[in-house]
Amino acid sequence: MPTLVLASTSRYRRELLGRLGLPFECRAPEVDESQRHGESPEALAARLGAAKAERCAAPGLVVIGADQVPSLDGRALGKPGSHAAALQQLTA
Repeated sequence: MPTLVLASTSRYRRELLGRLGLPFECRAPEVDESQRHGESPEALAARLGAAKAERCAAPGLVVIGADQVPSLDGRALGKPGSHAAALQQLTA
């Protein structure tokens, strides 16, 4: 039976996958998450999810890679970095 791998260090994704009751491993994918010029938030999330899965791929593994990118009016918001910035993003 193949090993299930979550290509993420997110505790939220780990907890969510853990609800299934299946054994799995978490691996840090170490992917540059910079947005490319002209890249939409949707395309960025899809590219990062695929890149994370590819980074952790190996024979005998089933790898889950995912990402999320908050956006407003077609613009990626990115990680706020502070409580104040998070409030500003949510208010917008």
